[in-house]
Amino acid sequence: RHFFVLSLALVVGSLSLAQDRRTLPGDTVAMVGKEAITAAELIRRIEMVPFPAKQQPTQADEMKMKALYALIAEKVLANEARRAGIHEDKTTTLMHHELENLFIRDELFKRELESNAMPTEGELFVGLNRLQWELKVISFLVRSEADGRELVRHLARGKPDSMFRTLPASLFTELDTINIRFGGPDSAYEKAAFSLGNSRVSKPFHSNNLGWSVLYLLEKYSNPQVAKMNIDERRRLVEKILKARHVQVLGDRYSLALLATKSAVADSNVFTMFADAILALRKEIDPKYYQRKGGYMITSEMVDVLIDRLRPSLDTNFIHIPEGSMTLGEVLEMFRYENYVSRSLEGFSFMVELNEEIKHLVANEFVAREGRRQNLQYSAPVRNDLGLWTDYWAARQVYYTVRESVTVSDEEILQHLVKNKEFFGRYYQVNVREILFRTLQDASLILDQLQHGEGFAHMASQYTMRTEWKENGGESGFFTVLRNPELGFRAMLADTGKLEGPYKFPEGYSLFSVLGKRRTKEATVGFDTLTHNVRVRLTSEKRKQTTDRFIARLAEEQRVAVNQRKLKAIKPTSIPMFTQRFMGFGGMMTAVPILLQQWDWIKEFQKKTSIAF
Repeated sequence: RHFFVLSLALVVGSLSLAQDRRTLPGDTVAMVGKEAITAAELIRRIEMVPFPAKQQPTQADEMKMKALYALIAEKVLANEARRAGIHEDKTTTLMHHELENLFIRDELFKRELESNAMPTEGELFVGLNRLQWELKVISFLVRSEADGRELVRHLARGKPDSMFRTLPASLFTELDTINIRFGGPDSAYEKAAFSLGNSRVSKPFHSNNLGWSVLYLLEKYSNPQVAKMNIDERRRLVEKILKARHVQVLGDRYSLALLATKSAVADSNVFTMFADAILALRKEIDPKYYQRKGGYMITSEMVDVLIDRLRPSLDTNFIHIPEGSMTLGEVLEMFRYENYVSRSLEGFSFMVELNEEIKHLVANEFVAREGRRQNLQYSAPVRNDLGLWTDYWAARQVYYTVRESVTVSDEEILQHLVKNKEFFGRYYQVNVREILFRTLQDASLILDQLQHGEGFAHMASQYTMRTEWKENGGESGFFTVLRNPELGFRAMLADTGKLEGPYKFPEGYSLFSVLGKRRTKEATVGFDTLTHNVRVRLTSEKRKQTTDRFIARLAEEQRVAVNQRKLKAIKPTSIPMFTQRFMGFGGMMTAVPILLQQWDWIKEFQKKTSIAF
């Protein structure tokens, strides 16, 4: 396992175009103090990720208002986090660092590559000509260029009807019939196919994906999809394809030049620990949840689990670099934004694949460090992108801190049960021994006598005001809780045999101990399950009420206002989408954070003030 060390001189990161930016309206639809929320910002948060009722045109206006109120809630909660000086936890700090690196790489990508990747008019002309055609060819894979030339001689002198029956199988290793269009994933195949002349046979050519190959043209016909496009649409498509190819070439050159002098070495012990943690987690999960394209992914959810399990070692130096090492936590966090797929689930093959992926991640780290050297971390695009996610994390941290502080007491559960006695009281029965008296002073005297050894039943037969139980020493016998809900529910919540009270009931003060509990045949759940369900429901309701009031108070303090006229003018699409943003130099992420479903705070807010401006 000590084999797994990194040498980066020949590592080139994979590239993908960053997401195109749309021109969106800049109208201000809300103000949070002096901070404006624009229509563009709201539309992105609605359209790029799922949002409730998005596909229902009849609820479009209500959906826009809910989304805006949710966005306002995020803003005021984030502002409160800054005011209160709430610090990021370890997990959020790791996410913040890597996300900043992603945005830095993306900005470097746009500055160094995209601006130099525009195709020439000559390239566009060739691309437009190729775009309109689709070619059906036979692809022959051969062992070498010499074998390819020999195959070409056979193909050139034969007739299609008989040639393939007499073609020696030793001339090629594999053949397949494929369709080729402009913009396909293998540009070498595309170039060879569209260069075919009257002979129908290509020269031997080399593909980085498949090796040496020869093509034989079967048919050339119009591309049916392109036939529906106008000339402007075709030109934009060709320009996009050519630009992506130029970026790939430029990116390869840029990465090679940047990484040529770089080196890094992995700590083999940390590598082994990391690999073993991945394998252990995969054995616990059904493979169908992380299988993809014949391989096995590391999902964002798996990264969360691994961070939790490896937390004691997250600060351990994993990749030793002269300019500053990378910790295990930093490397692990990078997997969240990678489309990493391993072909093996265990063994040496898995270790090799994991090592190659870590080499790619470390190469990305060097690119990010180059961006930091150019101070791109201070650029407006990086600060704006990072600010969006920082606000989201800060808002969630405050929201969940407030939410988790809310609990429900046994007394609140009791009051809910008594309030709904007609619904709950008929299904449970309890047997108690009780002393009911008129005043707290009486209770003090009775408790004193009990402490001096007087029997509870004897005392009840002398002093209890509950005449129907007096002859039985204060024992009630089993009665349905609905008959006496205040005593009945409190007894159901109490431990059997323990002296409870004194409690104030409508008929007086009560001391009691529980002799027995049971449920009726009609009861669908036991009383413990009932109280658990009630606690969950009341906790949810209380948390919602508390957070709504908290957000409403913050909105009032931060002077929130909404322009309903401009909000009504917004016309977002009703198409459900989950948009991913592809980053320069590789990696992808959710385009924008998903809004917290927090909009009912507006009801609390409008009790005190108007939100319109």
